[in-house]
Amino acid sequence: MTLPEIIVKKKNGTEIFLNKSQPLNFNLSDFWSWNQSDLIENRTRGILAEFIVKKALEIESDKRIEWDNFDLITNKGKRLEIKSAAYIQSWEQKKYSVINFGISPTVGTKDNPEYDGIKRRWSDFYVFCLLKNKDQKTINPLDVNQWTFFVLKTEILNKYKSEQKTIRLNSLLELRPTECEFSELKKIIEK
Repeated sequence: MTLPEIIVKKKNGTEIFLNKSQPLNFNLSDFWSWNQSDLIENRTRGILAEFIVKKALEIESDKRIEWDNFDLITNKGKRLEIKSAAYIQSWEQKKYSVINFGISPTVGTKDNPEYDGIKRRWSDFYVFCLLKNKDQKTINPLDVNQWTFFVLKTEILNKYKSEQKTIRLNSLLELRPTECEFSELKKIIEK
């Protein structure tokens, strides 16, 4: 069963909520603002990191697909898994958060032609996105200079951390990922 086109079509935020076909005085942008204004919150920050990587790589896809086998696919067909972490959280903290990224292998989705029910990592690369600013007053996830990116081939994770579900920053650095800025991501992924 497929969803109606009105649900699947890319939205622009001006879509009005309805009640019995009558327009209400709020729109989709109001919902987005209410739901996703806290860009430091873990769930939203993770999606924002995907968007930032998408833009850095100039990926042409129109919509994000939730629960896919990987997060992004480049215009040249490289599959990417995007993970994010930050020292600062939305809530008051007594100390910085420990930087920890999820790397758990998954079974994948049954619509994947490679699906066989075996847990694995489905991407070609992992891009670990660290919101590195440590000042609650100046942190701004929209400033790409406050992020650093670590790119690692999935095969390296599979070789050294095959069953591991999470990885801390120091353990990641031991695997010698390529560390870069926003403007360098495309060159690093495409080489």
